[in-house]
Amino acid sequence: MKVIGFVGRQASGKTTAAKFLKNDEIPVVRMGDTVRNETRERGLEPTIENIGQVANELRQKNGLEAIAELTIPEIKDKKSNLVIIDGIRGKKEVDRFREEFDEKFISIAIKSSQKTRFKRIQERKRSDDAASWSEFIEKEEREDSWGLDEAIETADLKIKNENSLETFQDQLTKLVEGIK
Repeated sequence: MKVIGFVGRQASGKTTAAKFLKNDEIPVVRMGDTVRNETRERGLEPTIENIGQVANELRQKNGLEAIAELTIPEIKDKKSNLVIIDGIRGKKEVDRFREEFDEKFISIAIKSSQKTRFKRIQERKRSDDAASWSEFIEKEEREDSWGLDEAIETADLKIKNENSLETFQDQLTKLVEGIK
């Protein structure tokens, strides 16, 4: 089994990439779902504040690789030649996946400007998205504390996602065909 992990900042295109590539033969494991589920299990609403708090608490208690550790059993349960991980947020998570899957793990950084990403957030209006520029920056800073910059910079491959959806999908198709 090969494992592709998408790493990137909020609204860079990780979930868009995962949804585009997902099919009957390529399952997707969303790290954010792990945190959202934990938030709900604690009886909390899935708001940006609560999800951020739970993500921080999990990492403080169990290390910066905590979310990766929680997703590994789900990844291993997939009966597929290729599994996509959506939502890597730090270098320790990348390191944990490399430790678990060796050379079969490939990290792909998706990069977009702050302006582009904030516009996407305003358009999609997810419950755990920033409602204001200050919340957006606060979330950026929180994710920086998890080693996100280092995970992006040390990724095996990088894609810039500033243009049309079609251009992004073409890039993804070519990239994944080269990995299979």
